[in-house]
Amino acid sequence: MNIGVIGLGLIGGSICRTLKKKTEHTVYAYTRSEKTMANAYLAGAYDKVLSKDNAKELDILFIALYPQAIIDYLKEYAPFMKKGAILIDCGGNKRGICAEMEKLQQEYPDLHFVGGHPMAGREFSGFSHSTTTVFDNATFLLVPINNTPIEVRATIKHLVQELGFSGVVITNAAEHDEMISYTSQLAHIVSSAYVKNKLATEHYGFSAGSFRDMTRVARLNPQMWTELMFNNSDYLVEQISVIIKNLEDYKDALANKDEEKLTRLLQEGSDIKEKVEAMRAQMLSKKVDK
Repeated sequence: MNIGVIGLGLIGGSICRTLKKKTEHTVYAYTRSEKTMANAYLAGAYDKVLSKDNAKELDILFIALYPQAIIDYLKEYAPFMKKGAILIDCGGNKRGICAEMEKLQQEYPDLHFVGGHPMAGREFSGFSHSTTTVFDNATFLLVPINNTPIEVRATIKHLVQELGFSGVVITNAAEHDEMISYTSQLAHIVSSAYVKNKLATEHYGFSAGSFRDMTRVARLNPQMWTELMFNNSDYLVEQISVIIKNLEDYKDALANKDEEKLTRLLQEGSDIKEKVEAMRAQMLSKKVDK
């Protein structure tokens, strides 16, 4: 197939690199930075420069940018795509993007618009940090638009498995955004808040790994994450409220010297973590789609 990728950051760059290494597909790529395009070419990450002139050759187009830029490029490229082409975004939020996709699906009924989100990444950004292994054993989230045909879903599933993903999870835009507010965006906020402590720069030698684990995702692209979090602020505020309430419970137990309460709270957290890991292991062993 001919596969296009717009945006050559960590995710888009990794899609290109992995397609070139693991598949026989022809890769078309575009990003606004001439330097990044040059570096990607030298790295052998694509075959052709993508443009609106050759977009009609594509079978699938991935757009891996910030949410608003994704919407802009969907509108820009849709008129130039051939009948039956599949357009997939790789954004971290879905309600806004998928709402626009639904409108475009009505305007271009011969195209297939599908919300996508690779559940993979690193604390670093940019093409220079893209790899051919970042998707290994990860899941790819799909949000069908207007009853995306089963054969289109199957095509996407096969392709992402070629990229190294272990499976596909079908969801809707609201469920996606609520879950991501908890599993991703809240984690970044907690990590960022946790590292803002006068002891952070003095901790060396006093951590066996917990500090590094807790602060890993504090290193981020602030512009991108601000846009993602603002677009999902309703769900994210709810999640922040939950964790504040939970922290208050721990704080009260300590302040009141309530050993029984603190033990119970810690045990509850340990039990939930154990249950979650057991469920994760079960899902990985089966490698079934949700």
